[in-house]
Amino acid sequence: MKKITTTLLFLTIGNAVYLAQVGINTDNPQTTFHIDGAKDNPSTGAPIAAQQANDIAITSAGNVGIGTTVPSTKLDIVSSTAGALKIADGTQGDGKILVSDANGVATWQNSSPAVIINSSTGGAISIAGTLTYLGAAATVTIPGYYLISPKLITDYAPANCSAFIAYNLSTNSTTLQNAAFPLQEAHFASTLGTNNFIYSTNVAYLTAATYYMLVRYGASSPCTSHISRNTASQNSFTLTLLK
Repeated sequence: MKKITTTLLFLTIGNAVYLAQVGINTDNPQTTFHIDGAKDNPSTGAPIAAQQANDIAITSAGNVGIGTTVPSTKLDIVSSTAGALKIADGTQGDGKILVSDANGVATWQNSSPAVIINSSTGGAISIAGTLTYLGAAATVTIPGYYLISPKLITDYAPANCSAFIAYNLSTNSTTLQNAAFPLQEAHFASTLGTNNFIYSTNVAYLTAATYYMLVRYGASSPCTSHISRNTASQNSFTLTLLK
């Protein structure tokens, strides 16, 4: 009987140790290990957010919470003020960003400069009712979403003859291929007088390739001539990578 009682006692103590939660500055720990920094948590029930703000908790899953007793990730920081995380390892500096290597080790690094690509300058080329390459091209080496900013002025005759003018970017200078705008090229209303122009910005996803700007105007236009200009400010485009 004595042996049975002793065994039951050890089993009871072992079970109590197994289920125990450790609290520092609190008799009401909320998880496996719980520190109440300001000793302001209630004796029963869960602390409110303001009371958790000075707490540190470790769950049975190994999640660590700072400012929260219910961390949902391996490190969960909750703070009502900016600058909750500080890593000063000698690589820190103003304007730097935290960058991971292939193994997940992070260091502070300078942010990369903006990627801006200016195209070549197009020439004085006759525009038709079908997409025509005007000579402006640019090579993309980093795939991504780009701001596409065309700069184009065309001269037509006779006056007021023009219909709409439209453009697209293609990886082929003669046919539409890997178009920046696959459903429909970007259209712009015609202007009165003797010239059309495109000065705008559109967004499109571009792969790594050389892109050519193709332009057309409304096929029903009665213009007898429609010629592009040949300066960088009047026949080119700029690509800006969005980050």
